[in-house]
Amino acid sequence: MGIIIWLLIGLAAGAVAKKLTPQEEKRGWVSSLITGIAGALLGGFIFGLVGIQSTSLAGSFIFALIGSVLFLFIYHRYIKDKVDLGI
Repeated sequence: MGIIIWLLIGLAAGAVAKKLTPQEEKRGWVSSLITGIAGALLGGFIFGLVGIQSTSLAGSFIFALIGSVLFLFIYHRYIKDKVDLGI
């Protein structure tokens, strides 16, 4: 996949993850992109450890979405009070 596709998947996954989490998110599309890319890396790493791989666009989006929700949970639970990343 090209880098543009990866960025679009990250942007979409980050935006959907922000809507799914109960915290109030006031940042824009750049933080959604950062959240989605971090979530895609986290999701890909976790699913890779388990031995699950995705070869489709939909599978990559699902991995990124699950990773983004997990990333936002960790951020709001443990990091937000200590460091403001702007997310």
